[in-house]
Amino acid sequence: MIVVTGAAGRLGKQVVRRLVDEGFEILGTDKVPFDDSPTPYIQADLCDAEKANEVLKGADALIHMGATPGPQRHGSSEIFENNVPSTFNIMMAAADKKLRRVVFSSSAFGMGWAHEPAAFIPKYLPLDEEHPMMPFEAYGLSKQVGECIAGMISRNSSTSVASLRFTNVAYPEVQAEFPWAAPTQENPRTLVMWAYADSRDVVEMHLLALRGEFEGHEAFLIAQPKTRFQEPTLDLIRQNFGSQVEIRGELRDNASVISTRKAQHMLGFKPRQNWNES
Repeated sequence: MIVVTGAAGRLGKQVVRRLVDEGFEILGTDKVPFDDSPTPYIQADLCDAEKANEVLKGADALIHMGATPGPQRHGSSEIFENNVPSTFNIMMAAADKKLRRVVFSSSAFGMGWAHEPAAFIPKYLPLDEEHPMMPFEAYGLSKQVGECIAGMISRNSSTSVASLRFTNVAYPEVQAEFPWAAPTQENPRTLVMWAYADSRDVVEMHLLALRGEFEGHEAFLIAQPKTRFQEPTLDLIRQNFGSQVEIRGELRDNASVISTRKAQHMLGFKPRQNWNES
């Protein structure tokens, strides 16, 4: 059985439906009611350690998507005080119960989303999993702490963890508005928002991470191959950052500032076509 937290959320519902279609036995859980759940469902607040233990009874694996979203819709304390204890409790329970795999919905926002768009200057581009996480706000910090918890339980137990750092999920109605106006020094946009993730690819990556063959804790960035803009990415980097940022590898045309090579190599991830391709 696979337990999915955050099962009542928009993305959580899609992951649950996909797992059901694949023939998995699922138990969904969330803080809110979900009367139309297609699977057995427990309403639970995972900040309660006993509840976290309860929902994992009989589980083989965990997909932990439950979180207070951010960073703009909720206060910093509310985000941190929900996301960190709930993640700690459910991951500790997973390790105690010797679950084979935990898939953690982390976030590329932990790499450096900032309320002041020009604040995050990356050490190099494209961003990859070797680039340090540099959160500027509570949501990104809560995800970084969640990955630290993931690393800890993968070291002291037999449970392996995949942390999926997907950037802002763009549903079809959002992609229909692309291309966005290019960022400039006068009107900047936080770098991780240059990239986007197709919701279908994010759902697919949760399944790939569930099935992937690896041990320990591994983080995987998820984004589409192109930015939200038409302009060449190298030109945008120069215009917005000058010579402050090292370029590693090729960034042809409007290539994404987030690399997904690790996910492609280790998990067989195949990003979908871009918004500007038929």
